[in-house]
Amino acid sequence: MRKKTIIGILLFLTFIVCIAIGVYIYKIMNISDISVDDSTGISKLKITDECTKESEELALVNSIEKKLSPNATFIMKTEYTKCGHTTKKYETAPPFTVNLTQKDLEKMYENWKIESFSNKEVVMKKIVDGVCDEHFLIKNSGGEIVVYQIDENNHENLLNKTGIMIRYLPYTDRDKIEKGIRVNGREALNKLLENYE
Repeated sequence: MRKKTIIGILLFLTFIVCIAIGVYIYKIMNISDISVDDSTGISKLKITDECTKESEELALVNSIEKKLSPNATFIMKTEYTKCGHTTKKYETAPPFTVNLTQKDLEKMYENWKIESFSNKEVVMKKIVDGVCDEHFLIKNSGGEIVVYQIDENNHENLLNKTGIMIRYLPYTDRDKIEKGIRVNGREALNKLLENYE
């Protein structure tokens, strides 16, 4: 009879321990609400604490918000209404703009419209009611090719004496230079001058 009592007590205690372990596992599963993605085998923890949700949302906003890096490039486009040309200047971002967001730059550069923004490049555009400074006239002056810059009022301002002598050029080129050659853009000007050298 003693054996039966001891076996009964052991079975009862085993039953109580199994119930306690079952309740403990059930509570753990409900607290953490863990689910496992079958394709990756990685568990996804769902947290229901409101304070944690707020901090997760803040972290998400901060990670999405783009900021300017120290080696970023500014592309400054200026569109001139009177001549219809658009000029571009490429500059390294000034040190005071590092870590600024697009909103910060919009406040700082009020006269410019930001067309695109990334942490490595900012493209800004400004519209100016005027003529750009890339209108040139190539003429003969004392047997030498001279470059004039044409301003908004169509005045010729001496920009550069090239040192290229006209007498060494073919007759067709000499004739064009005598009449004056209008050129738009510094690249086009440099290419034309290279042809005469």
